[in-house]
Amino acid sequence: MMKIILNIILAAGLLLSAGCATINKTDPDLSLAPRGFIAPVSRVPTTAANIKKEADLDFLEVYDPWGAMNRNIYSFNARFDRAIYIPAVDVYTTIFPSPVRKGVTNAINNLNEVKSFTNGILQVSGKRTFTAFSRFVINSSIGLLGILDVATDMGLPSRETGFADTLGVWGAPAGQYLVLPFLGPSNVRDTVGYTGDFALLWYEMNWVYDLAGVQEGRTAIGIGEATIRGLNMRANVPFRYYQTGSPFEYDLIRFLYAKKRDLDIEKLEYGQAFGGKPYMKKEYQTPGRRIPKPVPPNTSETK
Repeated sequence: MMKIILNIILAAGLLLSAGCATINKTDPDLSLAPRGFIAPVSRVPTTAANIKKEADLDFLEVYDPWGAMNRNIYSFNARFDRAIYIPAVDVYTTIFPSPVRKGVTNAINNLNEVKSFTNGILQVSGKRTFTAFSRFVINSSIGLLGILDVATDMGLPSRETGFADTLGVWGAPAGQYLVLPFLGPSNVRDTVGYTGDFALLWYEMNWVYDLAGVQEGRTAIGIGEATIRGLNMRANVPFRYYQTGSPFEYDLIRFLYAKKRDLDIEKLEYGQAFGGKPYMKKEYQTPGRRIPKPVPPNTSETK
């Protein structure tokens, strides 16, 4: 009897082994090589429009061949801002209350009307020239040398413009993106424009010193005036480095500056900015290439 039982168990084991071997040979899931995913994850049709939309994702790119140098200067500006500039601004805002700082801002803006008046003439814009001249006369007299902005209350808001804008209106391309030490985002055209504005300001302040009868100590007064300008300007700018919440802050600031300057020039040329067209990588301006400007809806309108 024991021999019969052992024979039955042995036979059952042989049948089970044969069955498993058969399953391994005939089951496609076990015998075929892995083929990976057959269908794509996305079910969106790969049309030409979709392909173009994917290609347009690089719209944040700006012509920046000096990127390595610019990033180093950006990092230097951030350290300078945090260690020196912002603490100095905190002292400035602590010593001078808000009404005093407002008066300083108005006086500086009034002096800048000379720059706007000059560039309004160069831009052949009667409206900007008239506005700058009227504001300077009104605020310098009724506004107590510009401390009070009476012109704005009379319906003449500021339309500040500079030599960089004039170069843009004349057709000068923006050129390479450039980060200036202490001053921040710029480009080749705007940097040249800042130089022209500084030269005009130097002549203007010497004219003011002549009117005031100041003959000695002009250098010290000029340094003090430039310091007040710098502190007042930074106090009115809420931006703080590395607090945008973006890991790509440099690229974001670069794009925003380039886009803003494009819109500024369009507004000066046509009276409005055509902001609907995306700022494409393939459309940025190079020194040897001038991008055609959009045709305004009414070219007969006087600037």
